[in-house]
Amino acid sequence: MEEARIISICSQKGGSGKSAITSWVANSLKREGKRVLVVDADGQRTIAKIRQREVEQGFELNQACDVIAADNVLEVLDEKFDDYDVIFIDLPRMTGADEAVLALSYCDIILVPVRLGDSDVISAFEFINAAKKMGEVRREKGLDFSLYGVQNFRKPNLRENRQIDEYAAMLGVTLFSNPLPDKADFMRAGTINIPSDFPSVADAYNPFFTEFKQRFQLP
Repeated sequence: MEEARIISICSQKGGSGKSAITSWVANSLKREGKRVLVVDADGQRTIAKIRQREVEQGFELNQACDVIAADNVLEVLDEKFDDYDVIFIDLPRMTGADEAVLALSYCDIILVPVRLGDSDVISAFEFINAAKKMGEVRREKGLDFSLYGVQNFRKPNLRENRQIDEYAAMLGVTLFSNPLPDKADFMRAGTINIPSDFPSVADAYNPFFTEFKQRFQLP
């Protein structure tokens, strides 16, 4: 059996959509038969709180990923690593060389939601560089590491969409070919359903999810 893949969808900025994307992809992989865990290490506990609310409302969990709220990520990885095929770590927004950034050294895969509206380009640049340094540490140890970005909250017919590749190049990150548009129905998915369940956003989400699996070699 292959070792678990450890993934973080993370950002230096709150409100980037990282927790939502984490839940969508984790549950999509679960529906394809993988054993998937989300470790909610964000102090806001967004994923864990939504999951608890859904459980209280009587939602079925048979097609949903497992969720654990934890502050000590390494402890959970040590305990659960052999029980799952894919483990997602939902980390707080990262602004410096703190424990959250160091936790990236546990990850095989990092996906950064990118928005042209990010007001603090310097902090975005510093975060990408910190993530790359964690990747260098992993590669020096002979471990896998991949880093990509995805444009989130893409709006139609805006001049800034033509500038996203230039912005990504400035940050030094390769963007997915399939962005995630700014559509309210994405947020209907919660931590159990996935965007593919909703016709209004399925056509936008499915190409992104397919590319996610291809980029990160998740069969």
